[in-house]
Amino acid sequence: MTPLLDAFPRRPFVLKPGRGSAGGWLAAVGGTLLFGAFIAMLAIDIGPAIRDDFSVRDRARQAPAARVSEGRCRSRLFLFQSCDLTIAWRDKDGARTRKMSYMFVEPHMGSWTAVPMMDPARPGLVTTDLGLDRLWNRMGTAAGGLVLALLLIGGLFLAAWKGQAKGGQAKALAGRSLVAVPVQFRGWGNGPSWLVADEQGQVFEWPVRKSDKPLVLDEARGLVLALRDPAGGPAFPLDEKLRFVTLTPEERARIEAARWTAGPGAR
Repeated sequence: MTPLLDAFPRRPFVLKPGRGSAGGWLAAVGGTLLFGAFIAMLAIDIGPAIRDDFSVRDRARQAPAARVSEGRCRSRLFLFQSCDLTIAWRDKDGARTRKMSYMFVEPHMGSWTAVPMMDPARPGLVTTDLGLDRLWNRMGTAAGGLVLALLLIGGLFLAAWKGQAKGGQAKALAGRSLVAVPVQFRGWGNGPSWLVADEQGQVFEWPVRKSDKPLVLDEARGLVLALRDPAGGPAFPLDEKLRFVTLTPEERARIEAARWTAGPGAR
């Protein structure tokens, strides 16, 4: 372990976190567009249908003049169901249609049937028994989906903000004369990220890619190599390919030679 630590020069380095902030912000924007479209669908299609069904549920009767002209249900993960239906009927104003979308949580046990229903006092709000029988289920599913979408959007922006903050810490370290030190690898965090702890137990978290692997010093003791200011502060762990730090060809060759000298635990 000592030859590998000694092989690193003591000088300011250019440090590059494994996962930059730009990718995090792109993921946040992409996630906002994706989950924002889902929220818009809830507001445009799902929500109004639930509102209308609540307004007619107590007085709804079977509508013999109406029929389901189109209908399809999809099951996801066995429990999450979504149905799109078109109801057609005729009244004094001629032929009319209404499209409805349902989302609900229920075990998929086969096909569903839908019977057109309507409130005689409000003939324009034709619905189905499929939707009325699952009205509270649909409302809970929509509310849960909305909360989940907002949490995911918030989580993506939080991860992007944390990634940018870590990039700022790496730039601050890059202006100092750093030394190679052993730190304990505490595992993977969200994002993903690495968690490392110094000799006093202080934990540092750095964003990385899923394919990155730390530069191991002692596998049995869970020690990996990091760069740190001799005066203390954050410890910046390096990857086994030395992608996180800028080295000259001579420095890289000296470090690689020391890795082989240190034995299998340092590769």
